[in-house]
Amino acid sequence: MGEHELRDEVLAAAAAWVWTPYDATVATSDDVTVVVHEGKGTVQRADGGDPARLVTQALRLTGANGGDAVVFVVHPLTTPAHLGDELTRLGSEIVGEHDICAYDLSEGLPELPVPADVTIERVDTPEQLAEAYAVAAEAFGQPLPSPEFAAGEAAELAQQVAAGLNARAGSEDEGPAEMGTAGAERTIFRYLARIDGRAVGSAGLTMDDGVAKLWGGGVLADARGRGAYRALLAVRLAQAATLAARFALTRARIGTSSPILRRAGFVAYGREVQHQLPVRRASAEHYRSLPHKILGSGAVFFDESGRVLIVEPSYKDHWEIPGGVVERNEPPLAGAHREVLEELSLDRSLGRLLVVDWSPPRGRRTVDLMAFVFDGGVLTEADVAAIRLQPEELRGYRFCRVDDEVNETAGLLPPILTKRVAAAVRARAAGVTVYLESGDPIDGSVTPSQG
Repeated sequence: MGEHELRDEVLAAAAAWVWTPYDATVATSDDVTVVVHEGKGTVQRADGGDPARLVTQALRLTGANGGDAVVFVVHPLTTPAHLGDELTRLGSEIVGEHDICAYDLSEGLPELPVPADVTIERVDTPEQLAEAYAVAAEAFGQPLPSPEFAAGEAAELAQQVAAGLNARAGSEDEGPAEMGTAGAERTIFRYLARIDGRAVGSAGLTMDDGVAKLWGGGVLADARGRGAYRALLAVRLAQAATLAARFALTRARIGTSSPILRRAGFVAYGREVQHQLPVRRASAEHYRSLPHKILGSGAVFFDESGRVLIVEPSYKDHWEIPGGVVERNEPPLAGAHREVLEELSLDRSLGRLLVVDWSPPRGRRTVDLMAFVFDGGVLTEADVAAIRLQPEELRGYRFCRVDDEVNETAGLLPPILTKRVAAAVRARAAGVTVYLESGDPIDGSVTPSQG
């Protein structure tokens, strides 16, 4: 394999290398896939040429699934090519840099002398897996995996061990178990390094389409420099060669494992940079501090002569249109429908929005009000006959002429509502929706109907 060909294959394999923890949440949009785990979202897929759009989607997906930060891994094949520049512009923090390193196994295995007091064993049991977790957690300063994660990996380990045993049963050359030369059906391997019997290091290997991916190589701080990492590297390369891997691939930490790997013959073909952005969202305290408004919602109904229905409340000294206060977390349209059903016993689908009217605090009402008025449509004689008033709230109703010449609601409705009803009638006739303040149109407020 030529050097340029190998470089292209190495970078492509590194770009495609993703991993989803067993206890993670996977969130997807049309352009982005984010894996949220332990409060952090990692972008696994980002398709499209607009980096701002990709970043926005990743942040929203992460925040919606309980994450506090999102990580983009930028590498030589990242598209769009200027994604890293956009992340930098947004103030991203660099939380990791790794060399994309590979070893061409066609050149044979490197010389990696292992001290006599270092032993290597393949992880095949839940007990060994627990030891590997403890070593990795201490070596990398990370928490132990969750019970859900551990159970998922234990089940996968059992499957991998069974696959290896099945393959070995059909092979004349089993190979030494400590070197992990299990049959080709096994694709995931993990190893423990011991010094004087104590577990001091762990590392993993995954075979994927002829590429040996080396991961999770870590050694306890007090055991570094004693050959444990070198021994873990040697056993994984030997396993990769046994399984006919074309090359071994790893992401090596700058300043720690990368120099060791280069001395062993690995070549750095590029660099991955991990950009982290915080998920910025308003706190619950912020929302609790926001001002409150009352939302009112009602409907204008017409008889077959075009007159407007108004109702007489038993608890007020003026008339109203059917409607009332929108309840918590209730849409205005649903609120108007509910109020009409409660007050008139009419279960009707309401039409489009005719008016939105803002009303300032007034009298004992110390907060402002947003009122929505929907088109209730025409009531036939049968509809009118079906009206049953809510006795605890209403004691009567009537129809009033409202047009450019006469407004019979005046003197019955409050002045603001009189103007609001007249505006609703005009908006219905013109096929528009209008915005009012205190019942009066605001310049530029008339918009074509979308209904």
